[in-house]
Amino acid sequence: MKKIELILKPYVSIIFLRDVKIGIVLFFLSFLIPSVGILGLIGLISTIVFANFTNTKEEYLKYGFYLYNSLLVGMGIGYFYEVSFLTVILTIFFSILTFLISFSLNKVFYKYALPILSLPFAFVSMIFYLSSIKYTTLLSNIINRYSVFDINFPFSNFFKSLGTIVFLPLNLAGIVIFLILLFYSRIMAFLSVIGFVVGVYFHYLFVGEYAFSSLFNFNFILISIALGSIFLIPHIKSYLISLIAVILSVFLIDAMEVFFNLYNLPVYTLPFNIVVLLFLMLLYFSNFKYYNFSIKATPERSLEYFLSNVFRFGGNAIKINLPFNGKWVVYQAFDGEWTHKGKWKYAYDFVKKINGKSYKNDGLCLSDYYAFGENVVSPINGYIVSLRADLPDNPIGVVDRENNWGNYVIIKSDFGYYVEISHLMQNSMKVKVGDYVKVGDIIAKCGNSGYSPEPHIHIQVQKDAFLGSETLFFKWIEYIKDDKLFYYSLPKKDEEIEAPILDKSMKNRLTFILDDEFVYEDDKNNKIKWTVKMNDKGEFYLFDGENRLYFYLYDKMFYFYSYDGKNSYLKELFKIMPRIPLISKDVEYQDILPIYVLYKGLKKIFLEFILPFNIELFNNFKVYKKEKLKINSEFGEVYFNFYHKGFDKIVSKDFILRRKYENIN
Repeated sequence: MKKIELILKPYVSIIFLRDVKIGIVLFFLSFLIPSVGILGLIGLISTIVFANFTNTKEEYLKYGFYLYNSLLVGMGIGYFYEVSFLTVILTIFFSILTFLISFSLNKVFYKYALPILSLPFAFVSMIFYLSSIKYTTLLSNIINRYSVFDINFPFSNFFKSLGTIVFLPLNLAGIVIFLILLFYSRIMAFLSVIGFVVGVYFHYLFVGEYAFSSLFNFNFILISIALGSIFLIPHIKSYLISLIAVILSVFLIDAMEVFFNLYNLPVYTLPFNIVVLLFLMLLYFSNFKYYNFSIKATPERSLEYFLSNVFRFGGNAIKINLPFNGKWVVYQAFDGEWTHKGKWKYAYDFVKKINGKSYKNDGLCLSDYYAFGENVVSPINGYIVSLRADLPDNPIGVVDRENNWGNYVIIKSDFGYYVEISHLMQNSMKVKVGDYVKVGDIIAKCGNSGYSPEPHIHIQVQKDAFLGSETLFFKWIEYIKDDKLFYYSLPKKDEEIEAPILDKSMKNRLTFILDDEFVYEDDKNNKIKWTVKMNDKGEFYLFDGENRLYFYLYDKMFYFYSYDGKNSYLKELFKIMPRIPLISKDVEYQDILPIYVLYKGLKKIFLEFILPFNIELFNNFKVYKKEKLKINSEFGEVYFNFYHKGFDKIVSKDFILRRKYENIN
């Protein structure tokens, strides 16, 4: 089965998709021109045999991009020549050469996060056609290029260009490929049409009617899809970039066609490769917001994965924990009215208050202040790189203008940024330079040293390790306000917030290990088994034999983040309970469900199609409540068992799943 998938995946990869079932369709479609199908298959098989002979690791082959270039070379030879002993020999060796170039190019391009695309095919095709000029024995093999079958159909120029991607400039091939794109991704189908129309009509301004019949119009389609939806996140900006690239490719195609005609060389996909790689290089190094670092099975899934990161998990902002336990009040937030200005604007100050006051009695003594002497805890995991602990705490009404930061500690995060906490109590430091601290470790006590009008905690994230470094924007991972749990948010001035306390027993219930099994029975007495599995990227998921629900356990949070499969109980679980706070307090919180989980049918298709034009449509919060050993929402309820890990009972409007414990010791 794996060998069959290895053969079919390159066919799928040519049109930027992954489902092996498409490979079966494209495989048989390639035989509309028999020589294309036969020599393409020979090129593919010979490459796989060579890879095995040279002990090339299987992981280098299973994603398809090392092999589809060899497939294209074989198809290209079959497009010009009939199948013969000589063309088979040429296909075998040029396919091996293509594989060698693919492997080497990928090693180089990987450093710059660039795909090799079909560049190896473009290089080897030029080598083949230049060398074939001398091979007079091939002249008798030049193909008449008659297809086994084709149909007449409107928009013939578009469909033939689409078919040309797989060396089948036929209406039937183009229609089949378009239907595949339409079925799997409306975004890709849309971009294939828009790219073709913009490219052809812009070309028409300069060359007239020839623009409609050019052999190389398929480059417009490939560029539009690649930049508009594959390597960039589908978004109106990505669409515009892809169309600019299509227009630029018009000039590149014409220039190459004139030059290459001197040697009777085909342009093929070289314009597509050059334009896409140039744009990707620029956008990668300019930190383009919609660069796709995690390409999923379809552009729709890539977009929703990206938006989940933005709206569910705080985007790419730095995220840290609170530097205290219990309840504290925001004294000053970002860009505050006193000291949080300019390059130091990304900072927070916290004080403790009871009944609206930060002190008892008259507030004349340090000991009157509720914050004074309270523990300050590490908000991140990292190393202590700098500190000071000898400065005295100022009496109330006095500030130290010479040592603004007072006693402080600077921690270097495992992710490379720095966190500085200031105004700590004299000689209260519990750490020393070089110590490694974890989230929640006590590092010192709150004091009143430095430029501090009253005891408080000052915290900031900064670029460098030195005191007074420029601050960086960040978000708090989680905090509680008025019994509501907020994720990746920023509280406002005078708001009282509470640091969540980890519920270790709840965390133990959701600490799943590989091959854990959970057996359920539904209200129709059907048995359902979920098993914990891990893929080759180290991602864990619940598996029911067909569908996969991916999950992650992080500090005080368990969440589901992706689903692959059809409608199932696992998909409903994602909807009922996308996130579980692993904290001791009962709270209400919000979460966002991906469109493909929340909706079905035409509504899902429509929303996914218009999402690139208005990403705020994704930002549709649902309310969830944690009540002791239960999570409930408008979609249903999930119950936990006091003694066992996993989910005890799952209830929705349509079904009830009850856990079966007979196999548990």
